[in-house]
Amino acid sequence: MINYRLATFEDNQKLLELTSSTGMAGQMALRIDRYPNFFELNKLRGKTNVYVAEENDLIVGSICVSDQKVFINGRVYPLYYISDFKVAGTHRKIGIGLQLTNEVLNYLETQNADFAFLNVSKGNKRPFVFFSNRSHYPDFQNIGIFKTFQFIGSKGKRSNIKFKIEETKATSEVLNFLNTYYSKHELADEITNEKLKETEIYELRQDGQLIAVMCIIDTMKMKQNVVLKMPSYLRYLLEFINWFSKILKISNLPKENEPIKMIYIKYFAVPDYNSQLISALISHAKQIAYNKLYSFVSLSLHERDPLIKKLPKFMKFTFYSVGMLVSLRDSKNLMEKVNKGVPFKDYSIV
Repeated sequence: MINYRLATFEDNQKLLELTSSTGMAGQMALRIDRYPNFFELNKLRGKTNVYVAEENDLIVGSICVSDQKVFINGRVYPLYYISDFKVAGTHRKIGIGLQLTNEVLNYLETQNADFAFLNVSKGNKRPFVFFSNRSHYPDFQNIGIFKTFQFIGSKGKRSNIKFKIEETKATSEVLNFLNTYYSKHELADEITNEKLKETEIYELRQDGQLIAVMCIIDTMKMKQNVVLKMPSYLRYLLEFINWFSKILKISNLPKENEPIKMIYIKYFAVPDYNSQLISALISHAKQIAYNKLYSFVSLSLHERDPLIKKLPKFMKFTFYSVGMLVSLRDSKNLMEKVNKGVPFKDYSIV
């Protein structure tokens, strides 16, 4: 008999085992491990409920829902982020996925929730089945493609960088700058001191005026991305690049079934979209990855984000995922704002 309940820290090892045995299907098959503490990443996501399916003292399924505050049409609204939806391969197609989503929907009802967000790898349609065709709720809507750019770490030529990038702290000026920038994005976090707790913050000034902020976070101690399968052409390309990594002064790249060592650009606020300034910040982040012996620095942007056209063109790989949003109260006007705007998602906590 399957038992459904809220997880506790005593379930940590079993959740780690479930996570390492499952992955996300799609064009690029990926698994996100959570060693050593499954619950640590949830602290960055916000207040999180972890529901599990248990049989004979074995956890065979999980799903998480995190309470967040985000901007929609310039105002702050509650958003419930659904993640870590997993069912053991030995227990699929017997109703566990459906019941786990029922647990989440029951919780959302108690919160009088409206907006819920789900993120999946492009090509992975399996999660949608469990949230579709419900008599009391609208279906999730596709709000577009998120592009994750993974820039290869490299030894930068500082003499060619005319911008002075300084490390700073989460001052009120920095917080106001970030929130002013991201309030124009849909579904972006309301940024607080707590959200910047684990980050390194870099700023750029011109004539004393703050003109850009980049926040970098290293989550390797909380999660490890493992590529389970990649197209053969990409596998051969990575092998070829590794042969010449020392000559090119770039980081070594990962192989299949190895954790990808990378840092994340959590926030990247450049209001005037100056391409030289953007390149300088990306180069600085690539240097940090190189110094740490990491393969990549990762930046995720929605397909409609104007920043995409200003990014450096070379030495990067691009991966795709789909953002899915539902308004449980059928708030059509706000859903339309999201669909016409530029959504944002913090991929360091995905």
